[in-house]
Amino acid sequence: MPVKQRRISRMAAAAACGILALAAGCGSTTAAGKHEAKPIGSRATAPGSPSSSASPVDLKPFQGQQLRHYLLTADDLGPGYTQTETPDDKKAADPHRYDDMGVSGCPALEELGKHSDEVQFAAKTSVGFTFGSDSTLGEELHSDAPSKLAAGLRRLMHAQTSCPTYTMTSGSTPVTVTVRKDDAPSPGPDAYAYTTTLTGPGGSQVLKTAAVRRSNVMVMLVGAPALVDQHIGAAIAKLPAS
Repeated sequence: MPVKQRRISRMAAAAACGILALAAGCGSTTAAGKHEAKPIGSRATAPGSPSSSASPVDLKPFQGQQLRHYLLTADDLGPGYTQTETPDDKKAADPHRYDDMGVSGCPALEELGKHSDEVQFAAKTSVGFTFGSDSTLGEELHSDAPSKLAAGLRRLMHAQTSCPTYTMTSGSTPVTVTVRKDDAPSPGPDAYAYTTTLTGPGGSQVLKTAAVRRSNVMVMLVGAPALVDQHIGAAIAKLPAS
């Protein structure tokens, strides 16, 4: 693959690792070795499930290990999908791998980057897949108190969709990013979708992001638009009941 095309693919990979990538870099939530909050109550209905007696406002975050129970698998997706290394794999979890990437021309994203600690959630897990030779699909699950998830998701999505066009840089290579809001993938106030086109010297790549919060868990699916549209329903269906 030519160097310039690798630059485009690397930026696409950064976007595909979640909407926090452009603000603070992937892996900035729940870094290895840090404490992850446990769900409230000592009598969970099942491993990774919140207490049946907890009200929505009282629900505490899942642990990362518990969150993995709700990730999509290759079996969920069907034939043709191969699971790849994910950002929270131990050997792939480098918190500095996007340090040379920047954003300009979008004040909301630039401001969010200055205060990224305010939109970090208590727990995170992720998984990635390839389909065919060049299509990708990435999923992230985040967990925190429902009110914090709702507020953080609104802030993140507002920042991501507030600028129709801005510039990303990887080292000294500029890439033009265009953003289009899409119809929400699920009823309710905490559901969002948008399509991003990254265009640079090596070509263009189109990604779709869909995000939905249910109770104390939020799912984000990022990848080829057709794959996101096809599987977002299954991703939502795997979330714990509200």
